[in-house]
Amino acid sequence: MSADDKLFGPGRQRAFSPFLAPDERRQLNEALTNSGDLPRGFADELRALARRYVDDGESVKLRALCLLVADLCEQGWQVAVEQDRITFEPPGLKRSGEQSVEDVKARVRAALHTARVRQLREPSVRQFLNRMERSTLRPQGWTSVLDLIDDGASLAKALKKVAALPTDERDQALAKIIDPVVEICESGAKCRDTGLGLIDIWRYFRHTWAHEYRSVPGRQMLILIRNAARPNRPVMGIAMLASPVMRLGTRDRWIGWLRESAEEKLQSGEWEPIGFAKAMRKRIADSIEAIRWDDLASKEEIAHPSETVVFRLEQKAAGAAFAREQQLKDHYEDHHDEHGRVKPYRGDLKFARPDSDWKAASEDLLFVRKRAEGLAQLLFAKSVFQAAHLSRKPLEALDQLFGSKDGQRAIDIALAEFRKAGLSSEVADVSVCGAVHPYNELLGGKLVALLLTSTEVRNAYAKRYGGQTSVIASQMAGRKISKPAKLRILTTTSLYGVGSSQYNRLILRADDHPELPFDVAWGAIGKSLTGGFGTLHLGRETAHALRSMAIARHDSRRVNNRFGEGTSPRLRQIREGLDALGLKSDAILHHATPRIFYGCGLSPRARDALMGLGVPEAAAPSARDLAAAWRRRWVGNRILRKDTIEGLRGLGVTSVRASLHADPDGQFVFPFELPSVG
Repeated sequence: MSADDKLFGPGRQRAFSPFLAPDERRQLNEALTNSGDLPRGFADELRALARRYVDDGESVKLRALCLLVADLCEQGWQVAVEQDRITFEPPGLKRSGEQSVEDVKARVRAALHTARVRQLREPSVRQFLNRMERSTLRPQGWTSVLDLIDDGASLAKALKKVAALPTDERDQALAKIIDPVVEICESGAKCRDTGLGLIDIWRYFRHTWAHEYRSVPGRQMLILIRNAARPNRPVMGIAMLASPVMRLGTRDRWIGWLRESAEEKLQSGEWEPIGFAKAMRKRIADSIEAIRWDDLASKEEIAHPSETVVFRLEQKAAGAAFAREQQLKDHYEDHHDEHGRVKPYRGDLKFARPDSDWKAASEDLLFVRKRAEGLAQLLFAKSVFQAAHLSRKPLEALDQLFGSKDGQRAIDIALAEFRKAGLSSEVADVSVCGAVHPYNELLGGKLVALLLTSTEVRNAYAKRYGGQTSVIASQMAGRKISKPAKLRILTTTSLYGVGSSQYNRLILRADDHPELPFDVAWGAIGKSLTGGFGTLHLGRETAHALRSMAIARHDSRRVNNRFGEGTSPRLRQIREGLDALGLKSDAILHHATPRIFYGCGLSPRARDALMGLGVPEAAAPSARDLAAAWRRRWVGNRILRKDTIEGLRGLGVTSVRASLHADPDGQFVFPFELPSVG
């Protein structure tokens, strides 16, 4: 059993002694001790207690702890007070009495539902939903978002007629009823059928998901899947492509970005050693070229690096880090207000402009540290490769490198560079993907996942992000840098940790569907039985309180949501706040919910292409061809089932609104009279 398993495994208790004054500790202990078996409303009571201290800087710790405990209780964590300690125990994968996968899903869904209901009660969210649902006169006539929800009863009637046709006529008739098209939600773009903003339409349907809606940092491309064969082109499903997580062991192992998996691929013959050696040398050279080094090292030192230059660069990076810490403290002193708030420090260059001075921007202390640190690593790897004669004797050199400590470190550096290059423009995370009523009855979620591999989506991604000036890369290089955006890999994660029916057996084989140029397949690429790190189980109010704790502790705002400062500002802010409370941040952020990871290569040998192994390009399938294969593979048989037709009849406007306007007990609460549709 690993150290992580021992510390974070399901059922393991995590006890902490938070930094509290005696009076604060007494108040918190009373609140928790008197809770008994955590009656309904306990979390709300803790939040009410926390809000009493919003403006009391001395009690910011108590406020943050109350909010944290409230969130964890709602997510199924067991919380107890033992003298001066608070004990947390996260929920495991399966609890006593749970007999099936559906039992586990229901329990996790219920925990997520609580936070979602709280968000749906927020006045701003209520106003948004009501505005979208209210029929309003627009150039298209009286319209609302409800016009974009298909009527399940009408759809069922049409599909029942198709099901009665002879087999050889069924496919063509089905295409006249279900014709999926991809629509990218661009800023300011309007729906031609209703006049509503496409992004607002996407957001409305996102609120029907099982967990609350949060914006994510980095890239995010919102996608609607609509049925062009039905009136108003109703929404069939939604998706979002987002920036991938920088480090994800399961994904990195699957691709080959970890040394152990790279060695396995070489030994199995999946990778050719000479090609891999050449690719590593080129990757290191390209990465050095992407860093401005004229103020850090000489040409000779770059060409033939030594231990001396590597040590000097490491010292330079440490000095820049120390100087920036003082810079942030000075900024805090000069800009914080009477409530302890301090505006973020984002440096002189906040975003790319035509007249941006990238050379000057590279001299910002943050990027001096990053350049010196990165160059030191790269020159170390280059020196090790040169000493092993990787270019002249690749086979012998690889054996030597994999067998020595310095060689392993050099390979790790090269693989990390492959990972950074791939994640910057060739890999995307599918953070939202699913069907909207009534198309969930027709396995619309599988359709959405398949259409993300289409040429329409890939071209839209390349158009939006390809050729953009990269703020981080340009500051690292000291000159304008633009990167192509060529999607090769999509990844996603199961929400419930027990498998996903949406991605289960999700494969279309070219042998069965001649219109497809190659097999299109989603598949499980690995799992984490002990869970992972994240902030999904912590609410927005808690995150804000923990950020305040971090700022107060460091006398500076070290997380400024600045390009280049680090990945996932929310995660780093919460981590610093938990540490400031005296809690082990890893133990709280480790949600102990197992995850299954899925991946999809968008062309044959897409993973090898990420390693620079010279794989030929392949044309992507069109959305039309993927939709035809989906209808043939799943829908044609599904409409023959009586339960599918019956299930469709109960889905539509009423079922969607019920998911948005129900109280915690599931009772339907209309905010106003049901608007007319159409």
